[in-house]
Amino acid sequence: MDGSADIEGPAWWRRVGFARALLTCLPILAIGAIIITFWVLSLVRADEYRLLPVGSTAPPFSLVTATGEQISGDEHLGKHPFLMYFNEGVG
Repeated sequence: MDGSADIEGPAWWRRVGFARALLTCLPILAIGAIIITFWVLSLVRADEYRLLPVGSTAPPFSLVTATGEQISGDEHLGKHPFLMYFNEGVG
């Protein structure tokens, strides 16, 4: 031998530096993936929450009243109906 030590250490995935870097980077990457996912979903679902312009005609709809009868928007076309909506789960 020429005097140089040819010692192989542990495999690259078993070194402490790799494990520390992996444990540091994984949570950061997971948080980044979650943020990107919510951003993409907000872009995809933005069409669902588009508001109608003031004065435009409402799209066709039908609702069930508290008494169980079905009413539609066509029944009230040309009238001045009052539609009150609330969600019991909010507030």
